[in-house]
Amino acid sequence: MELLEYFYDRNNEITTYHQRKITIDQATSHLLVYGPPASGKSSLVLNYLMDFDPETILYIDFLDPKFTFRDVMEEDVQAFIEANEIAILILDHYEHGYFESLPDTDQIIIVSDFYHDYGEPFSYLEVPLLDYEEFFAFQKRGNETQVFNHFLRQGTLPQLAALNTPKEQLFLNFIRSHFDDSEQKLLTILAHFNASTVTTHQLYTYAKERYKISKDLIYKQIKTFSERGIITLIPDALSSTGKKLLFFDFALAKYLTLSQTFPKQFDTMVALSLRKHHIPFKTFGMTGYLTDRQHLIIPAPFESEESLWKKAHNRFGSYKKGGVKKVYAITVTAQYEFRIEGIVFEALPFYEWVVINDEG
Repeated sequence: MELLEYFYDRNNEITTYHQRKITIDQATSHLLVYGPPASGKSSLVLNYLMDFDPETILYIDFLDPKFTFRDVMEEDVQAFIEANEIAILILDHYEHGYFESLPDTDQIIIVSDFYHDYGEPFSYLEVPLLDYEEFFAFQKRGNETQVFNHFLRQGTLPQLAALNTPKEQLFLNFIRSHFDDSEQKLLTILAHFNASTVTTHQLYTYAKERYKISKDLIYKQIKTFSERGIITLIPDALSSTGKKLLFFDFALAKYLTLSQTFPKQFDTMVALSLRKHHIPFKTFGMTGYLTDRQHLIIPAPFESEESLWKKAHNRFGSYKKGGVKKVYAITVTAQYEFRIEGIVFEALPFYEWVVINDEG
């Protein structure tokens, strides 16, 4: 019980919190909060707890170093809950299967990098990294252009959004605290291939030329990274060969490798925005992203109207064949519109386009 007493007495107050779009419903009795590392899951839960009497809360963090040589049984947790009239139990950094059965109390919140289907009566809340609108809300000053440039430099990790200090040390701390040595090496490989079409075998071949790793291990790590939301492999609407690799943060990808040019960063920003707004999409060859509404989204940071018009005419046959109904060219600042036959081509700055996504 000594370990549980420690967690019960621990101060879980959060001094600074920037409001997210995501909130926890008090009416939810069983909840899994999941998402990639450093997405703000724990902060979201700690902020939620501020509205409750701390005497009714037991917050167990399974990454606490006091677990190094200790363990806790569900029977002890249940007895502690009953003895102290605990109404809310938080299991942070919980690994599925640690308890054979979950303790019983009014509300249980599990916090994890991994999604797991716990069945009834659980609800599920995914916490992604920041989208642009949230990042913008974090900023205390700056016009649209300044905030956009800051977004490009800092990326989407919540802990970096409100900082104006150099991000390199924070990125380094993040990587070392969330990944072991082998995983850190794989991260650099995945970052190198960000925004590229690739197969798992190609990733393995590239990796084994640079460090010693078994095929089984790298396949397992890639699967785990995918489950944790660190990478997403996007299928192509035009081909079944290979998938486009999408790294979970464009600024971190640039920190890890020299291969991430601005066009690749911008491409990733656009794709991540689609994901964070829950818009189903596939890649459309090397052109862009085709949504379930048959809108083609083309990352085109510096594309002029004349250049896009020429490319549109050259590719118009594939647009018609693919059932494209409208084309959005996402730019840094340019804005224009034209029509070819029945298809409207509209160029919008990124920060205006994301607002449209938010409203739709």
